[in-house]
Amino acid sequence: MTPAARLAAAADILDILKGTRKAAEEVLKDWGRNHRYAGSKDRRAIADKVYQCLRSRERLSFAMDSDSGRSLILGALHLLDGVSVDEIDALYTGEGYAPPKLSLAERNRLSAGEGEAPQWLEAGLPAFVSERLKAVYGDDWLKEAEALMLPRAPIDLRVNGDREPIRQGLEMLGYKPELTPYSAFGLRLPADPPPNVRALPAFRQGIIEIQDEGSQLAAFLAGAKPGMTVIDYCAGGGGKTLGLLQAMQTLEGKTSGRLIASDVEKTRLNNIKPRLARAGLEAEFRQLTTDGDGLEDLIGVADLVLVDAPCSGSGVWRRRPETAHKLTEEEVARLHELQSAILHRASRLVKPGGLLAYATCSILPDENDMTADRFEADHPQFKPRPIADAVRVPQITSDGADALAKLANGSHRLRLSPGTSNTDGFFVALYQRKA
Repeated sequence: MTPAARLAAAADILDILKGTRKAAEEVLKDWGRNHRYAGSKDRRAIADKVYQCLRSRERLSFAMDSDSGRSLILGALHLLDGVSVDEIDALYTGEGYAPPKLSLAERNRLSAGEGEAPQWLEAGLPAFVSERLKAVYGDDWLKEAEALMLPRAPIDLRVNGDREPIRQGLEMLGYKPELTPYSAFGLRLPADPPPNVRALPAFRQGIIEIQDEGSQLAAFLAGAKPGMTVIDYCAGGGGKTLGLLQAMQTLEGKTSGRLIASDVEKTRLNNIKPRLARAGLEAEFRQLTTDGDGLEDLIGVADLVLVDAPCSGSGVWRRRPETAHKLTEEEVARLHELQSAILHRASRLVKPGGLLAYATCSILPDENDMTADRFEADHPQFKPRPIADAVRVPQITSDGADALAKLANGSHRLRLSPGTSNTDGFFVALYQRKA
């Protein structure tokens, strides 16, 4: 494909993403299957341009006064890549598979530059999200926003066992793995070039799982131990389910205790089962009703309940930037209400003296501190459990435990982010039910 044809394809894909809830990765794969003439280098170049536009969508659409795929590509060429209008003219000829020639309006927009753009546009976030980040991070909000949106995220792995032999094996295969600083079972691979982890024998054998270090920490901080009855209340894709089971293993490497994975979506629960089978692990499964019923026999029984609540997913925007511009304040308000209801219902399952952990992969205070504040006001029978106590577990490195305790600053709440901890954005709040 010519460079101009690649640009046209990228614009088409951006337009497709506007009208679908599919992930960008999935849309790109669909496009590749339907356009077999595009080689691997073509597909890589198209994907790079699509993600570049997604990460700077707000800025580009503001500058071009349009969020069409064509406008985003034009804006990226001129404002991000430094391609002159004359050079763009040479690409946009309308000949063959090249995009149509520039209109007068497009030419004027490119020549005008960005003008006096609001500062929040630099990171490509919706305005209301930027205001939320200012409230949380103060003067560091833009650094946090840029870390959340602009760089490509690394690929983190969780090793089901000693990570050092796996690190050495990956090096022998030509990869460049690093030890994650917090998780004692984590390895990190660079995003470029993207590693095909699922093709590795270690993945097929269940020795490694793809899981961001922040997600690993959320599972490890919950407090699961061998012999416990543990409920993963919103099991989702099962990443934290596997992390909880790892924490429940004895020194001999055998899982001890009972873990119940529950979710309202049966498909999600079914998707966990192959992951457990690969790792040689077992769990019980309960499908919940839309009202959260289905665990009435476990009220007051659980040693630990982890509530990884449905959320905006704003903490993983560096991996799914296409979802950032679709989020609205109304949706965030809805999620806050849903999270509060779920946390209340799940808390009934905790026995006296038992543990409760609330987690989201969000960076928004509405879903994190506001939900935790509301729960604490309505549930005085639960007392805060300091992060500094929770970090002293074998699954977290010694230096990592010190760093996380410092980051929590004496609180029972921990906020992780790409800018602060080089993880996805996560929030964890820990509680213990009074005996």
